[in-house]
Amino acid sequence: MLISRRQFHALSRDPATLIRAILVILGVFILNALWLGYVRPPDKPEVQESLSQKRAKDLNKVLKASPLDRAALLRALRVDAQLARHLTADPDPEETGDGLPPGPGIPRIPKRTLPPEVSFNAFKLEPLLAGSSLTPVEQKGILTWYEAVLSQKTTPEQITQLAALAMPAAPDLPGTMAADLKRIAQDYEGALADYEAIGAQPQALEARRRAVDLTVTREWDAVTARLLSQKAYDDAVHAFPDDLADHVARGQLDVGRLLHHILRDSLKGLQQFDYLFLSLLVGAVWFISLHKASRIPRRLWWISLAAIPLGMFSTVITLVLGELQEARHGLSVTGQVGPDFVFWIASVGLREEVSKMICVLPLLLLLRKGTPAQALMAASCVGLGFAVEENINYLAGSHGTDLLGRFITANFLHVAMTGLIGHALFRFLRYPKNFGNAFLATFVGMVVLHGVYDFSLTYYDNPLSRELSHLTPFFVAGLAFYYFQTIRQDMDDAPQALSAHAVFLLGTAVTVGTLLNFLVWQEGWGGALQAIVGAILSSVLFCWLFVYHLRTT
Repeated sequence: MLISRRQFHALSRDPATLIRAILVILGVFILNALWLGYVRPPDKPEVQESLSQKRAKDLNKVLKASPLDRAALLRALRVDAQLARHLTADPDPEETGDGLPPGPGIPRIPKRTLPPEVSFNAFKLEPLLAGSSLTPVEQKGILTWYEAVLSQKTTPEQITQLAALAMPAAPDLPGTMAADLKRIAQDYEGALADYEAIGAQPQALEARRRAVDLTVTREWDAVTARLLSQKAYDDAVHAFPDDLADHVARGQLDVGRLLHHILRDSLKGLQQFDYLFLSLLVGAVWFISLHKASRIPRRLWWISLAAIPLGMFSTVITLVLGELQEARHGLSVTGQVGPDFVFWIASVGLREEVSKMICVLPLLLLLRKGTPAQALMAASCVGLGFAVEENINYLAGSHGTDLLGRFITANFLHVAMTGLIGHALFRFLRYPKNFGNAFLATFVGMVVLHGVYDFSLTYYDNPLSRELSHLTPFFVAGLAFYYFQTIRQDMDDAPQALSAHAVFLLGTAVTVGTLLNFLVWQEGWGGALQAIVGAILSSVLFCWLFVYHLRTT
């Protein structure tokens, strides 16, 4: 054995043994990071494909399909042109009249800030089309259409040329492309009439989609409703998972389709295996530490394990509620302090805690004869599952550098707030006459705390925002005191060979070491140290806080 049973038990009783174990763990990870820094390519960014190569690769996927779907090619080229326009300029969608404003993931970068290597002139569409099964006439027509969509400039001759284009494999597309150019020329009524005329054909799916897209963009709500009342148009819009389908589902308050779309996107996010692993790692540290602190027998941990996927699913419910709130009540960030303060509480805090509480309910049914400690841990793990899913996007956005900050603050906040609400709900369901007010007070308090905390992390040029941002550590400290006090009051009595604080410290050491290795491979030693040193220094106080509470439970 690498460690004897006596040494294992000493980790909880002897601080010196625990410190030595932490140093050994960090030493192993540092040695491995040194090796990674040695074998890492000297200039890793050079091996990444250029933007023009990526654009060609994405379009080739459509062009090489057999048989070639010409409507799918137009959709791909439209997205490509939209991306190109919004990376090289910041046009007004009302002036161009083409498509919806850029969605998440399409940044608006002024042309002057683009580095030289990010050149859209380096991308050539002609060779890609020449290597496809398109006829020369089709290639010429698609190039004419694409250049007009990209430049947002067209002429009457081009519209006439496209309307007369011969495309036997997709006879509805030439007229649809000509209507697109009318739309660019701001002849919106004419474009809509053409879309509808073509959309009367049985296979004219793309024309029907473009008609709905135009009415949505122009905010012709009555016309949109008229089109979507026809099954052919409604089916066409939802035939492909894109921004148009999401926008229409939100406008129709179609919960089923919104749920399907958001669940699909969430499952795609889980395919980011590196960030998923990092998120699961910090989740495991909290899971084991809190169950050790609660003295729950290991044979009963399965209920808490089942809570993790439920908590991950609660993020989907949250996003659906957010879409419905925005569509029905227009609740969104405005940039104004007063309305946004209400938004973070009444929208973000409320819907997240309601979503997690919905997923806690089936667990409480399983725990009808359980203890309050088991209910507390099961509800806490719903919050932990929510944090695990949420972490993936944050880690992807920061390239992993947010890991320690999320681990030490956001993860705990989700765990504690959901755990306390679930614990109060458990007592209320068991003794409804005695704990109704306590549950209501806990729920409202956690929603308000959640909203205020999120508001404090949002920058506003306002004294209230600046002062609240300084109170973040106090929010965490106060919630930690309340949460761990609840654990102490209701903990079970199963013996623990390894203490909760030892698990937390060892797990934190593994987390720091794993993050160091990840950053060294991604950024090299210079970038890794720059990111991780600041993260460690800003986390030390919170680590001490949690170790203190875990040690005194």
